[in-house]
Amino acid sequence: MKEYIQAVVTILALINPLVCMAIFTDCVSGIPPEQKVKEALKALTATGAVLFASAFFGMAVLKNLGISMAAFSCAGGGILAWIGANMLTPDRNAPSAIATRDSKDISLSPLILFAASPGTITAVITIAATHNRHDMPVTAVAGVAVALVVLAAALLSAAKFSKVENKKSGMREIISSYMGVLIIAMGIQFILSGINEFSK
Repeated sequence: MKEYIQAVVTILALINPLVCMAIFTDCVSGIPPEQKVKEALKALTATGAVLFASAFFGMAVLKNLGISMAAFSCAGGGILAWIGANMLTPDRNAPSAIATRDSKDISLSPLILFAASPGTITAVITIAATHNRHDMPVTAVAGVAVALVVLAAALLSAAKFSKVENKKSGMREIISSYMGVLIIAMGIQFILSGINEFSK
């Protein structure tokens, strides 16, 4: 049970639904609510495809490259700790979203690149490599699934209520900072797990 909680907290902290809501709101401003819902579903589909693919095929890629799970756990943990440290500094973790308000084409690239960032992909593969049961990344898949449900709720809420300006940027920064601390702790835990695996 602890492994599943760890996976959910790590992936959810990296996806950061609050920041995703702000990016999504900027990307879809000026379009009808029905279209906003469709765009939210597109973003969720793309994000889910990337993260589930990382969970199922990430370890196979590592094996083909001759990289041990312990080594990747250490490397992934280091990356997560670095990302968490960056999240402690305000305004670093939210990319600027450029919405094509003059066109019918809406670009969700900033949102997808943030939610399914290299850091999130690294976390998913690291969790799959660390908590692997019967050659199936059950823990990583469960963590991704729960995180996507939360992200879906956030984006659909933003699609429905995005007319209201979000003035709670300070609250987002505080929550992001706490998540950064959690990610640093998770990263260190992955490093220690990798070192422990090496020592066996």
